[in-house]
Formats: sequence, structure tokens, C-alpha cells
Amino acid sequence: MYAEQSDKMTHKTYLIDGQKYRAEEVKELLSTDFISKREEVALSMMENPKDDKIIIELGCLYGNFAKRLRDQFPNSTIIAGDYLEEHLDIARLVHPKLSGLFKRLNAYQLELEDSSVDIVTFQEVIEHLEGAANAVKEINRVLKIGGELILSTPTAYYWRDMWQAFKYELVRKYRKKSLPLSDSIYFQEHEWNRHIYCWTPSTLYTLLKVNGFEYVTHKYCEEGKGFLEKLFLKAFPFVSPTIIIKVKKIYEASEKIV
Repeated sequence: MYAEQSDKMTHKTYLIDGQKYRAEEVKELLSTDFISKREEVALSMMENPKDDKIIIELGCLYGNFAKRLRDQFPNSTIIAGDYLEEHLDIARLVHPKLSGLFKRLNAYQLELEDSSVDIVTFQEVIEHLEGAANAVKEINRVLKIGGELILSTPTAYYWRDMWQAFKYELVRKYRKKSLPLSDSIYFQEHEWNRHIYCWTPSTLYTLLKVNGFEYVTHKYCEEGKGFLEKLFLKAFPFVSPTIIIKVKKIYEASEKIV
């Protein structure tokens, strides 16, 4: 029986960015403490919580940020949640010692009590959701008054995206090509991996403000691919790829406005 289970695990594959990998390949690919620049920024926004804090990472993907949370806040209660079991399976495979942290969580219906959570991180998720406002309302429900939400998402002002769109429209206009609009579907194999919203800083904060949150601070992920781009983003951070915003709950979200 054990041999059969071991054989199944050996032959099981995991889908990452449209490619299938075996367990050992996944470990080699993802077994690292690396977190992205925007995750580093999000982490820097988190004040050192007391021992009794409850931190929810909503949209944990493969678990690296959860590991960093556990390392930085060893005495806090941490739940790293994701809606997709395939992500949770990979996170448990890569971080077996943290397997108890990983839970299936639905952003629209969190199985958590009202006003029970101190901090929620919600990184690079809201742009994928068809019901963004409903997710924000649900996060508001589980946060305590004064509880913090740290949210990151691509910004509509990212200079590379604007430049690509400008070039595309020039081709349409002056080369008289009948081109359809391009989409933001990144991997057909992953149903979730598409962007259906792109927020400006003001519209993002509006969504948060009308749903019970108050502004605390925001930063941009000034992540450039070379010296000149890094210098450019340092001078004009608002055209960076990602915005990270920190807000706190000041009242319950209305159930009427969606």
C-alpha cells in the first residue's frame, strides 16, 4: 500500500505557469526564501505585531511569503490561504514544515468570525477577481476595527504597459492593420491567470474607502530591469508596475453598494 502511494507521488505533476513539473522539479524550482520586491515592500509596511495578533495571507500561491511571515512574526497566528488546492499542494510540498499554515480560503466567503483578524495581506489577487468589491467587503467583515489591510495590485499607469498600448494603436492607425485588442490572459492552462481589472491609485482607494477603510500609506514597487529603468522609476515612482497600499478598517462595510 505504501509503495502504491509513493509511486503515485513520484508520478504526480504540478502545473506552474503553464508547465507541468514533477515533485522533485517543483522543489528545485521553488525551494528558496526569495520573495519579490513588492512582497518586500508589503512586509516593510507591517509593524511588529504583538504575540496575540492574527495575520491572514489571502492568496498565498506557493507559500514563500507565508514562510517569511512565520520567520518575522514567530509568535503570531498565521493562516496562509488560497482558493486553489493546486496552489496549496505546491506550498505544502515546498514548505512541509509549514503545512499546517496553508488553508483553503475563498475571498468571497471566508470561514472566519466577524471582527476576528488583526492583519490581512491581499497581494496580486484583486486584479484577477470578477467580484472585487465583494472580496473587499468580506475582508472588512473579518477584520477588527483598526485592523489593517495591505493590498498590492498592478497599476494602470505602468509605463511599459502604456508604451505597448501606444505602439499598438499607432500600428492600427498608420499601417491600416485590422488588429483586435490584445488580452491579458497569461496562461490558458490556468483559469485564474488573467487580469480583468487594472486600478488607478484613486479608483483603488475609492473602492476601499466606500467599504469602510481609511488610508494609512502607500508605496510603489520601483522594480526596474536595468540601471536606467531603475533610475527612471526612482524619479517617477507612480509609473512603476505595482502599487502597495495600507489601509485600516474604521467601520463596517455597507451591504448595499457593490
